Amino acid sequence: MLDPAITRFLAEQQEQISGTEPHIAFSPEEYARRLTRLQQAMAEDGVDTLVLSSPEAQNWLHGLTLRWYKANGPRDWRPLTCTVVRVDAGYVLFEGIEHTEMIRRTSVAQDVRLLPRYERDGMLRFIVRELVQEGWVSGSRVGIELFSAIPNPAVSKMMEGALLDAGARVVDATLTARRVRMIKSADEIVAVKQAAAICDSGLLHLADVLRPGMTELDAHGELIRGLSAAGGEPAGLHQVAFVGLAALGVYHEISGRRVITESDFLDVDPCGVFKRYHSNRSQMYTFREPPQAAVDLLKLLAGGFDILLERARPGVRIGDVNAELYAYYRDAGVFELNSSVWIGGYEMGIAFPPDWVGEWKFTVVGGEDDDRVFESGMVANFESMCGIGVLDTFIIEDDKTSLLSQLPHEIMVVGQ
Repeated sequence: MLDPAITRFLAEQQEQISGTEPHIAFSPEEYARRLTRLQQAMAEDGVDTLVLSSPEAQNWLHGLTLRWYKANGPRDWRPLTCTVVRVDAGYVLFEGIEHTEMIRRTSVAQDVRLLPRYERDGMLRFIVRELVQEGWVSGSRVGIELFSAIPNPAVSKMMEGALLDAGARVVDATLTARRVRMIKSADEIVAVKQAAAICDSGLLHLADVLRPGMTELDAHGELIRGLSAAGGEPAGLHQVAFVGLAALGVYHEISGRRVITESDFLDVDPCGVFKRYHSNRSQMYTFREPPQAAVDLLKLLAGGFDILLERARPGVRIGDVNAELYAYYRDAGVFELNSSVWIGGYEMGIAFPPDWVGEWKFTVVGGEDDDRVFESGMVANFESMCGIGVLDTFIIEDDKTSLLSQLPHEIMVVGQ
């Protein structure tokens, strides 16, 4: 027979947990505006019912924040956490009962339908049955996020087949779900600016403590310590610290046990993260005064930001800015030195593992034909790369384009 003291202990702890105040990122009014924007996009794309499966889309719509979405687990623990939106109604969040408390803490979703813990293998049938009863499937164009990492391909096929069997016409609505996140609201801009401040704090902390003899993993740990102390959250990608120059083939390195010597360059590529919003900024460190050639190259690469900040404005054709940037790098001889690198930018915003790269992007090389225009509210990084990688995040506002980091683009000499 179970000791009553154990029962009391668990009841007391449950009461304490249930009494914890929610930490929902934004106001109900902000989330209501997002629903309206999403439904407008659905109407424009002819999508009657939209199944949001990506963590980013669900977080954007109502705040749900988890660290595990069953993305790559056992085959019968299928990644089917989803939010289903109707173009002319509201939305339903489908989850397992084990995440009841996490939903209360992080989400404003009101219509939440939970499956009992040990009926997980029936989750897809449960979702489709509920949607059929709502009248959201038969005869409807149902959109799914085919380019989302969650669910995996096998489960995505199962979902598509179940919806087809229930009378739906299934379409890819990845862009419907993503494009509403491209233009940031005032509240989102506040969050991403805070993320940038966190990133700067992490970089400065690393500059204070970095010493020869540390390993890449030591440096990585100190970087995380600095980001966390400033209020930063875990990022969607590994916050790398590595020996070498980023754009010489090692910019997707994972920090390891290599010892950093007095003659090395240490490069880091982190994001500050606040309310799941990311802001990217790279930084290179050295223990000695860097060679003049390195200083000159970094100055050349930083010059690309001057063109971007001057020319990228709301309504300006992206291809025209690409052409000016390409001419700058071509005339400087960058591409002759290192033609394998990518120079361009991609959208920053909400991100969960395994990625922080957003949908919207622009590519300088060969991008002269890009007829899209920059818009106010866009937030993206820019990667000016040739041997050295100079990365920073910029925001386009009505009257200006500016970098979010407050740190200069220069090599930091540390440990002296």
